[in-house]
Amino acid sequence: MVDSHLKESVPGAKAEFRSVDTNRDRIVVWDEYRVVMKSLHKNDEHVYTEQEQKHKFRQADENGDNVLNQLEYVAFKNPMTTSYVLHRIANELLDDFDTDKDKLVSMDEFVHHEASRVDDKDDKEISTLRAMEFKGAIDTNDDSFLDLKEMKDYLDPRGSNFIMNEARHMMHESDLNKDRKLSLSEVKENYLHFQNHKQKPRYQSNSR
Repeated sequence: MVDSHLKESVPGAKAEFRSVDTNRDRIVVWDEYRVVMKSLHKNDEHVYTEQEQKHKFRQADENGDNVLNQLEYVAFKNPMTTSYVLHRIANELLDDFDTDKDKLVSMDEFVHHEASRVDDKDDKEISTLRAMEFKGAIDTNDDSFLDLKEMKDYLDPRGSNFIMNEARHMMHESDLNKDRKLSLSEVKENYLHFQNHKQKPRYQSNSR
């Protein structure tokens, strides 16, 4: 499924690069992208703020020269399947969860991460689910902590646990009557959640 998505998205990103590169200098600066962003990314506007888009732009800038060449632009449009961008995202997320700054994330830090639990910080069921997720899917070496590799593996959409984790999360968000099934009405009512979930990672770093 991920490979199929890449086959479709990479040519599209290359074509988009040529459209955004308005002065035809074979690089894209932020201002070029910003000018055409609203017309080219009407759907993204519902998911990412301009500040978040600019942060994504910087993450994709592999050599730090403040511009994107075509390969970096493809990475910008496909961050979770580009190794160096995924590494940066995982590193930021690890730092965001790691409140005591020991370069590791404990189960308590993961379960009670404030930024990702603004709306459900007192929901005991969510706490239980996140503890189960930590122990059953992310802490692969069973040492009760998450390191950078485990965080990266957890986020990688090509990883073995990614699809199950995402399905479990969307099920919890959309199963309004908690009967462990999704009715047609629940799917219709939450269609924006499903649409946006494909584009925006579930846990966002506060780094901008």
